[in-house]
Amino acid sequence: MEKGCVCCGTMLKHIYLRIISVQKGLKRKGIINQFKVSPKGETEGTQKEGTQKERTQKKGKKSHFTSNNYGKETEQSVYEMCREVERETLLFSTKGAMRGSGDTGGICTNGKRNGKGNCPNGGDEIAPREGIERRKDLELILKYASTQIIKSLSVNHDYINCKDYFMSLALICNQLAIHKFEDKSFWYSLSIKLTNILKIQKRNVGKTLCIRWLALILNSFGRVHVINTYFLKEASSYIKLCKGDDVHTFDISQIVNAFSKLNYVDRSLFKHLEPFIFEKIDELSCQSIGNICNAYSKLEPYDTHLVNNLSIKIKKSINKFNEQELANILNSYAKCNIRDLDLFNTSLKCIFHKFYNFKPIEIVMITNAYSKFNIYNKTFFSYLFSYIKNYSTLFQPPELAIIANAYANFNLREYKIFHIIKNGIVKKEYLLENGNVAMLLHAYGKLLIRDEQFILNLLNKKKKVINFLDCRNLTLFYVSIIKLNINIPRDIYNNLKLNISKKLHSFTDLALVSICYSSMFYMYFDLNLIASILLLLNKRKASSKSFAHQIHVSLFVLQSLYDFGKFSLNFLTCLLQLLNRSYHYISQPNYYDINKSAIQKRISPFIPKKNLHVQSEVPIGPFVVDFLLCRSDAQRVEIVPSRNANNVG
Repeated sequence: MEKGCVCCGTMLKHIYLRIISVQKGLKRKGIINQFKVSPKGETEGTQKEGTQKERTQKKGKKSHFTSNNYGKETEQSVYEMCREVERETLLFSTKGAMRGSGDTGGICTNGKRNGKGNCPNGGDEIAPREGIERRKDLELILKYASTQIIKSLSVNHDYINCKDYFMSLALICNQLAIHKFEDKSFWYSLSIKLTNILKIQKRNVGKTLCIRWLALILNSFGRVHVINTYFLKEASSYIKLCKGDDVHTFDISQIVNAFSKLNYVDRSLFKHLEPFIFEKIDELSCQSIGNICNAYSKLEPYDTHLVNNLSIKIKKSINKFNEQELANILNSYAKCNIRDLDLFNTSLKCIFHKFYNFKPIEIVMITNAYSKFNIYNKTFFSYLFSYIKNYSTLFQPPELAIIANAYANFNLREYKIFHIIKNGIVKKEYLLENGNVAMLLHAYGKLLIRDEQFILNLLNKKKKVINFLDCRNLTLFYVSIIKLNINIPRDIYNNLKLNISKKLHSFTDLALVSICYSSMFYMYFDLNLIASILLLLNKRKASSKSFAHQIHVSLFVLQSLYDFGKFSLNFLTCLLQLLNRSYHYISQPNYYDINKSAIQKRISPFIPKKNLHVQSEVPIGPFVVDFLLCRSDAQRVEIVPSRNANNVG
């Protein structure tokens, strides 16, 4: 049995090394480019690649391709020890792989090495045919590897029950995932066989199947996004049986990251791993912290205890985090609704230093986090404006919608940015998700950017999303198009009303009163919808400052348009009760301080402090003026013209 186990482990080891060898050959020829490219188009990481090769080619270094070093490996050493074994075997050559061997220079995407002159082929372009053949070589090896894995897992368990086998299995799975081998039937078959193996391995947890290799396998499933809940449940159960000494920070990071990618958040597993994280918090790498924050932010309800504790370590090491890690962390705090001002302010300097190295999606995550907590920084938006202007083509429509929402949140009416946003979305509307459409309309509506042609085109192409919007997004959608005062197609408006009526009892009080307030606009006035909303609000006994402010104006408009004598007694009673509740707030001395207008905020420093009283957002009939200046000595009132004289419409 032991001999059979060694044979299976060696076979998979050889397959893994062949994959690595072919991959290196492709990289030497410039066919596979695994270097990070910044938004500027500059190639990064070439020097790092050269350094890694030099490390692996140092003479006299002992091979570590065994399972005995478990617990001492870092993420990088897992890959380094695999490279070392390549020197110890002669079984894994591929066509042309030896050409150019021995050169330790970094590889650039232009076919040249850093400081090492041209490639052996003189820097000429690679023949397309040769490139295709080499790619096919890799594809064939990956396919062969997947077949051999399934075959090996089909034999008697005793033949494969050894550390070397599971190590090789994990490393091959990782390579298959890296090269996007997305044969769903293979991954699903693998998950079924691994589920059975985990059940057997529970007798001796960690003896042959170490957590390190299980974590790497799970992460491979996360990369290709193949979900088998039975496998994930069994893996979770197996991990929870492991002793604390067997669980290392790198493993925890890989495990929670895999579950997070698969959107399968096992609360019991995450809670089980928490004590290990607290115990080894000083050992966490920057990548591990980023992964853990991102994964734990998906717990519902949010578990703020762990993220709060990580905050201290994050702030101490803020300059050590790379762009992706920093974006993940800030996005996680936003998801968990943890407004750590110290962390967000500390991060700004680091963000400014690396701003143009961030990917567009990372910029969007950071912008959204600052927007959610209403943390405005003028310098940040200056950088953001420049970034979007230079790299606008790199943003996807959903990302542009989030950017627009952030500008709206801070009342920044930047027409140049919104012109870029429009150009980035036109002809790509199909990429917008349901919530993105509502978010985009909300931004245009709040900032009153009436780009009628763009809005109507968006509504016509995305009108079907109305049927799938939740209550919050339905409210944003409805209120925004009315704010924009655009004559939208009647079928779209009718569908909006129909969906609002269907979900009426699911809306919050504030959402209902906003819909009612917006419906006072003459183009969209519908007494049946308004009456159903008012009756429901009264039944709920809705009462708040925002409610009072909007319902007061709504009732005044209703009274001015209709003869109340024609209403039923039930509806009249409802209106009276609503008015009484709103009057409770209206009669308060500070009622008019609910919302100070932008105009008042700008000129308030110049208003005399004595003998003058300021009242904000004052309803006078169906109109709403910005503010009133009241002279206390002569009881005189000066009406300051409103920026939007008829806010009802």
